Amino acid sequence: MITYFLMIIETEEDKEKFELLYEKYKKLMFYIANQILEDPYLAEDAVHHAFLKIIENLDKIDDVQSHKTKSYIVTIVKNRAINLYNHRRKHVVVPLEEVQYSLAGDLNAQEDLDDLTKAIIQLPVIYQEVLKLKYIQEFSNAEVAQMLDISEATVRKRLERSKKKLEEILEKEDHPDEL
Repeated sequence: MITYFLMIIETEEDKEKFELLYEKYKKLMFYIANQILEDPYLAEDAVHHAFLKIIENLDKIDDVQSHKTKSYIVTIVKNRAINLYNHRRKHVVVPLEEVQYSLAGDLNAQEDLDDLTKAIIQLPVIYQEVLKLKYIQEFSNAEVAQMLDISEATVRKRLERSKKKLEEILEKEDHPDEL
């Protein structure tokens, strides 16, 4: 499969970068897609489409080994898998429990997370992804829209809604006795 991808890439430098990405992340990508789709054939499709999207945005990846790159790749494959899942099931939303990959990344203890991170984890996946790409990875609205295959207006709306939900969550945590 890698041969097909390499034929699409023009420069030798990009081919080397992609080979490193492919070898480092293909198993993780398949695992994440399969957790969402529960079908190895559909998971392979999701990974294939994710790699095509990665090739389109290869210039945005500086360091193959970085946490930012890992997060970016996980977001892309997760989004592809969710799109396939929704298409297959004709459902609009995938429950957070099925995704099984939190915004917290590799942190082991929930206690180590600050209040904001805890609040972000409570958000629906679609809001987590947009926040992470926009504010953590510092992509523009246009880039986020392209990565997630949504319009810029949708990106802006999701950012607006995620901020509102975060305010509500943090307000509840600050005043738990007012319920």
